[in-house]
Amino acid sequence: MRFTYKDPITENEIELNAEPEDYNGEQGLRIIFPEKDSFVMVQKDGSWDVVDDEDINPAIVEAIADGLKTHSRYNHLT
Repeated sequence: MRFTYKDPITENEIELNAEPEDYNGEQGLRIIFPEKDSFVMVQKDGSWDVVDDEDINPAIVEAIADGLKTHSRYNHLT
């Protein structure tokens, strides 16, 4: 699925791709940037956490989580 998020550093809207991915038995999403960098996020107790990379700026993670929430609200993701 494609969705946009507002980059907290540049304040630009960026289109990302998210693909379902199993991460140690948990359903996650591989977030893919236009440059093809990627990481996996898993939703736990209502919040999204990055599970395969420790160097992601927390503000970017929060902005992407907000983008996922907005996308799911309008597209009824389950």
